[in-house]
Amino acid sequence: MVMGSLTESNPAARELVTEILDKVRWWSTLKVIVQFLQAKNVEQVRVDFGFVLNRDLEGKPQAQSQIVQLDDLEYFIQKGLDEGTIEWAGGSDFVFHALGAEVAFMLCNDADLHVASADSSLLLEVGQKLSSSGIRVYNSGQLI
Repeated sequence: MVMGSLTESNPAARELVTEILDKVRWWSTLKVIVQFLQAKNVEQVRVDFGFVLNRDLEGKPQAQSQIVQLDDLEYFIQKGLDEGTIEWAGGSDFVFHALGAEVAFMLCNDADLHVASADSSLLLEVGQKLSSSGIRVYNSGQLI
């Protein structure tokens, strides 16, 4: 997977971007996303990791893409942050794709969250869910 834009692999997809999230807001945003995906009957996500330079310099392996139970996603991300396979506001991105719903999320190296989908109604719905939780969400630079 090419990191940096969720729409590169699917030109039909549109992308929303949140405001920069501190760690407290990230965890509350993740809870909103998990609840949203559970309501869509999503049970698993595929996770993709960006290249983490520090791991490479230390001779440690890069993390591999894998399938994670949605209920375990928060723990999985915390473990990745602790182990250094996921960076918070570092040099790499972390992506998870909902299996069973056409939507993907990227914790960007800028500490914001990108959401992409070719299903415009699904994208709008997740954007509104995030907005209603107090997170500023942007579509092409415009607040939604």
